[in-house]
Amino acid sequence: MTLFKLLANPAPKRNQRGFSSLEIIVVLASIGILATIASPILNPIIEITEVFIAEKYLLGAVKECQMGLINDETYPIYTLPPQSIGIGFINTRRFQFPDSGIDGDCLSPSNGNILSAARISRGQTVSIYNLNINVVTGEKTTEGDIPPWLDWWEGVYSPLIPEDDPLLP
Repeated sequence: MTLFKLLANPAPKRNQRGFSSLEIIVVLASIGILATIASPILNPIIEITEVFIAEKYLLGAVKECQMGLINDETYPIYTLPPQSIGIGFINTRRFQFPDSGIDGDCLSPSNGNILSAARISRGQTVSIYNLNINVVTGEKTTEGDIPPWLDWWEGVYSPLIPEDDPLLP
């Protein structure tokens, strides 16, 4: 017998078992039940993580803007955060970073020099709540229906402008 014939028609092996259809259905049903139970538990964790990510981007943008102000730039700009995550089933962030027209413009008369991270529901355009920072004063404010656990946001944050600066309230 040639090698070609052996590869084309391998001899059936005895006592070789695979998974039955019933076993595969039971495993898939179990995974589905566990995913259904875990989803409500994971949603608050994902929400808190998204708030921390939005906070990181806002604080970085304030630092870039304040560096531009300190360096006497006429039109300081900041780096816009990416709007897409790129993870298959999660394609956009829960927070959007609206701007006042020119992308990354720090100072704008229309928005009062405030940078915002707006919490958006999937498929909606109106924000649920916003996290705001005034670039000049460093004042942190919120708008909308803020979750009760988000109590650390209010106050003043200014990474580069000293607390005794006359610009700060």
